[in-house]
Amino acid sequence: MHRSFSETKFLCYKACVGAGIDVGRAEDIASSAVRIGAYQSEIFDFLPNLIRTTKTQPHILDVSRKVVDFGNVSVINDGPFFVDCLQSDLYRQINIQRIDSVLLLVGFCLHLAPELSLSLSLNKKVVARFFEYSLAADGEFLISNKADYVTLEMTDKIHDDLAELEPSVSLFINDKIWREIEDIAANTYVQETEQSRLVGAGAGLTDND
Repeated sequence: MHRSFSETKFLCYKACVGAGIDVGRAEDIASSAVRIGAYQSEIFDFLPNLIRTTKTQPHILDVSRKVVDFGNVSVINDGPFFVDCLQSDLYRQINIQRIDSVLLLVGFCLHLAPELSLSLSLNKKVVARFFEYSLAADGEFLISNKADYVTLEMTDKIHDDLAELEPSVSLFINDKIWREIEDIAANTYVQETEQSRLVGAGAGLTDND
């Protein structure tokens, strides 16, 4: 079913909070998912499992060079951190051995760092380039989710073999997936009791309309 950007963003935000993610990160995840979802709506098929990912430990960084290598990473936990590293010019190239969603990684870049000119490579082949909310990519990127040997790099190089993609004006999300996201979001709801309504939950104990 086709969904609006605003309702999808709000539901994804609620689901992130329902999965135990802090409010700030939940907002970034929801906005990033909607941003990349405009190009590839299948990101929402993976979102329920992604936001259930266990929180990982902080990385120990080597700041003596501009290239850094990571092993197996979670995009929910590490995606915004990678963008921060590039924005601060701490690194210019990030190599990732394995990531659970390259789509959402690009979503984070588009949402959090539109001012950066970045390329994404899979197995040393550039499959996407993004700058100022625009995305150029090939077919391999659009069918990717989990991926090995990923490189995120700051670059001004133009890749003529990548096609400029047009974002959709709405999001197509499978009804089953939508309900699954709703189920996670429901963890934020307060069970309705007389006591909970007295402190503000629900519509109140009396109808004054």
